[in-house]
Amino acid sequence: MTKKKIIIAGIAIVVVIAAAYIYYQYNRTVKGLNDVQADYSVNATELISEYESNETVAYQKYQNKILAVKGTIKNVEDAGSGGIVILGDTTNMSSVRCVLDSNTNAKGAALQRGAVITIKGAITGFNKDETGLLGSDVQLNRCVIAD
Repeated sequence: MTKKKIIIAGIAIVVVIAAAYIYYQYNRTVKGLNDVQADYSVNATELISEYESNETVAYQKYQNKILAVKGTIKNVEDAGSGGIVILGDTTNMSSVRCVLDSNTNAKGAALQRGAVITIKGAITGFNKDETGLLGSDVQLNRCVIAD
């Protein structure tokens, strides 16, 4: 083989490998949480209290973890592609906001205020209310309704 053919073959192999990688990345999906074991099982009001008392410690404890949160439904919102279930004590403005996985939207539509449920999700953050008027929110993403 000539040097020119070897270079062309090498470029062709790199292009094929790059195309396969791009195809894989474009078509990959996020793993659903239905069959994933929760790292922690907590009550919604206890979770809110942990974050409000010491946000840094709670963040370190729950960072990159899956939580199963049990609580009373304060509200169910439809936010475009995914519904949002708000858990917490109805006498307190603070809550746990659970953004439902797109595969769970049908179950989320049937939820009623006042029901006690367990929702499993990945913790994504905490919005602290500095004013004391609106309440703080612990945020979960990719949530599924635990059976």
